[in-house]
Amino acid sequence: MKYIIANWKTNMTLDDVVSWISGFDPSFIPPKIQVVIAPSLIHIFPVADALKKTSVLIASQDVSIEDKGNHTGETAAFQIKELCKFSIVGHSERKEDTKVVIKKIDICLSNGITPIVCFTEPESLSTYKRPGLIYAWEDPNNISQGGVYREKSQEEIIDGVGKIRMILGENESLLYGGSVNKQNIAGLAAMKELDGVLVGNASLDPKHFTEIIRSYIHM
Repeated sequence: MKYIIANWKTNMTLDDVVSWISGFDPSFIPPKIQVVIAPSLIHIFPVADALKKTSVLIASQDVSIEDKGNHTGETAAFQIKELCKFSIVGHSERKEDTKVVIKKIDICLSNGITPIVCFTEPESLSTYKRPGLIYAWEDPNNISQGGVYREKSQEEIIDGVGKIRMILGENESLLYGGSVNKQNIAGLAAMKELDGVLVGNASLDPKHFTEIIRSYIHM
């Protein structure tokens, strides 16, 4: 299975969400591609409801390390799993301790949620490795730095992915997340070592996101 995951981060209003959904037609997506949308927590229900008759699945952008109980303001995995098949865990923007990330991985797995485990440094993978995970490399040299991007060469990305594969092995799902857009998706889709992409800002425009999916399908 190939995955194309849209992380909307904290960008959308409810009006933006409604507009995005009206501009996105997922009917062309073949079974070999799993598209996943990760809205803000407050928008998970309207997005899940609008896309429930499509092949698109929903992810949360985070999950609490707490289980059921007196944890005001937290959203637990047992609640998220009612609408989400996936959860992004350990995104670099959250700057979480490794122990916290591990707790989130384990609580997702115990609730039947597939963690999309983000990492920047391959050395952390030996700590995170569990069956049933999706790994997303946030390429530290190719993610936005204050809105400024450094487009890495294809050779640099291939080299980095190769090193990660030596740690992960061939049977784990590995995604690339580093300023993915319609301009560079063809090169990423052509890499057999990758199982998909994690898309940030480029996923906020449904037309741009559609172009990314179409390019991936046609490779």
